[in-house]
Amino acid sequence: MPELPEVETIRRDLAKLIVGRKVLGIETNSPKQVQPSLEMVKKAITGTTIKKVQRRAKIIQIFFSNGKIIIVHLKLTGRLLVRKKEDKIDDWQHIMLSLSGDKELRFADSRKFGWFRLLKDEKELQKILKEFGPEPLDGLTLPVFQKILSSTSRPVKIVLMDQQRISGVGNIYANEALFLAKIDPRRPAKKMTKQAGEKLYQALEKVLRAGIKYRGASDQYYLDALGHKGFYQEHFLVYGRQGKRCLACSGTIKRISLGGRGTFYCPQCQK
Repeated sequence: MPELPEVETIRRDLAKLIVGRKVLGIETNSPKQVQPSLEMVKKAITGTTIKKVQRRAKIIQIFFSNGKIIIVHLKLTGRLLVRKKEDKIDDWQHIMLSLSGDKELRFADSRKFGWFRLLKDEKELQKILKEFGPEPLDGLTLPVFQKILSSTSRPVKIVLMDQQRISGVGNIYANEALFLAKIDPRRPAKKMTKQAGEKLYQALEKVLRAGIKYRGASDQYYLDALGHKGFYQEHFLVYGRQGKRCLACSGTIKRISLGGRGTFYCPQCQK
């Protein structure tokens, strides 16, 4: 699933590529992914101009000149792609916004878990965003982070990925941050010392900034808005490296399942 760096990369691309363009129409071959309905969305945004594109957690927000908002969640396999009208149809393409300047905003999604959702105004948007915890790089302070860790005995990796506690962090960057901070992903969060908590806070910021720098991780489905792969997968510290030598010691990276997700760590480095 695209995480904060991947979704932020797409947001930045869209801000450059579609802001200021007029919406000429919307089509879909997967009506359930357009909410509340294709007809309501078409009526609400056709003829409007895209004013800005923002992001919170893993949700992209597209603002229109009439005050309406479309929020987009990519879920596991979603892609937002800006194409020329004459470009061939993308693999798994299910939603298409026709834009001025012979452009199209396409939503491709292999698993069909992602969605476009129409909101009537900012008030409705803020109600949805309140469900998410503070975000690393924007609003999550060290004292708040320490308080989150001390409030639960769940494994620290599970806490990092709990969107109601900390938004935007998924499996890749949780694994990477814990490795960098030399913390066992199974360690109960409330048993973390303040020193360990601070190291993890700094590591989380570092790996997320690296993910943005390298335009995301394309270990599976992720592409940026131009259809290009990211590069962070070329810099993985621990994610997906089971059976390989640890980059920090002579140990071997192991893979376990934690909370139903593949978890990668070095038994020698991470305690």
